[in-house]
Amino acid sequence: MEFIEKINQLKDRVIGLKDSLQTEEATKNALIMPFLNALGYDVFNPLEVVPEYVADSRLKKDEKVDYAIMQDNKPIILLECKRVENDKLDVKKHAGQLFKYFTASKAKFIILTNGIIYKFFSDIEEPNILDKDPFFTFNLLEFKENQIETLSEFCKENFDLEKAYSNAGDLKYIRQFEEVIESEYRNPSDDFVRYLLDKSSIYDGVKTAKVIEKHRKTTVEAFNLFMSKVMKTSLDFNLAAKVGEKENKIEVVTTLEELEGYAIVKSILAGNFDINRITYRDNASYFNIILDNNILKTICRLYLNKSNKYISFLTSKDGEKRSSEEKILINSINDIFNFKDKILNRVNEIEKNYTKK
Repeated sequence: MEFIEKINQLKDRVIGLKDSLQTEEATKNALIMPFLNALGYDVFNPLEVVPEYVADSRLKKDEKVDYAIMQDNKPIILLECKRVENDKLDVKKHAGQLFKYFTASKAKFIILTNGIIYKFFSDIEEPNILDKDPFFTFNLLEFKENQIETLSEFCKENFDLEKAYSNAGDLKYIRQFEEVIESEYRNPSDDFVRYLLDKSSIYDGVKTAKVIEKHRKTTVEAFNLFMSKVMKTSLDFNLAAKVGEKENKIEVVTTLEELEGYAIVKSILAGNFDINRITYRDNASYFNIILDNNILKTICRLYLNKSNKYISFLTSKDGEKRSSEEKILINSINDIFNFKDKILNRVNEIEKNYTKK
């Protein structure tokens, strides 16, 4: 069985059992031991997995961590388990406990888990001192394909201590860089705007607070444009497959220009809204960009297949069953960026209306 299939089975198991697990021991038996088994470790073989592993410190004896994964009679990964209480796992609450176990053992990794979430820690920032934050978090109820690949490195058949430790450092810094990038994307700092002005060599004057503030908006729009190009590239790869499926069939063909318009709308909403909820439905006369795959939640329509191009917004008054359509002439799909406020307002209006219902 493929590793991804094992993880998906564990996900189904979590969904079915999590609400009935009232103790830590039940959580270990029902969720955590099957997880270790999915990684390829024999939980009933003490040469591979030792339950209640002794991790005594100089200050306190009889300290035991829930599990230790062994290699050559040495612990390589420790697991500290908690009961399933909710889908969250408070690191601060258990930080002292993790620190003691890690310091007392010679393991290079320690995992804090409640059977749903697995938080991986190591000593990347300072040798022999456990980091405050995990370098990798895996949630069995919410995971992405690239996280499966990272998790698979901890499988018995794949595990290489030096490689895993090196990759852990990369993961930690990538996560921190991602947070910085997201922060700059949402609200560009003065230093970042100043950096762009210096790097692009387009402004030679004194970069006063007024100049920085002016170009903060420019920075956001540049981010949006870049995101639209990235998303368009991704969509272009999918288009060939879609066109292939439509061969010899009489149906609507989605154009590259429509997909690029779709990418622009998603880039406008990115950072302010969950863009995974945004989809589209193409029609013969217009291209619908919608929310939650619900045609009643239309964000906007694009008319791009004739000489005159339009973007339109639907509005409805209280008591009216039908919506009125406001069509606005545009010169190119890049003009969609000019309707950022209308797009954001439309999404907020949809959310408000459906929250009421």
